[in-house]
Amino acid sequence: MVGARLQLYALLALAFAAGVLGIYMAGVQRGIARQQARIDARRIDNYRTAKEVADEIESLDDPYLVDRANQWLRHDDQ
Repeated sequence: MVGARLQLYALLALAFAAGVLGIYMAGVQRGIARQQARIDARRIDNYRTAKEVADEIESLDDPYLVDRANQWLRHDDQ
């Protein structure tokens, strides 16, 4: 009788521990998914920015592009 009761308490404790571990792991997975969503959003924003810049550069005519590029280049004064 006492052994059966101890066995029941051990099973209840094990079930409780498994439940707590399951809840913890679900929280960890939600955190990972949330972080991955943030990373994906940043990647999409960066891709859009790069595409806008590439499209803008592609639409420029050659003389304007040369003038604009010269603003970013260092000129040696000799």
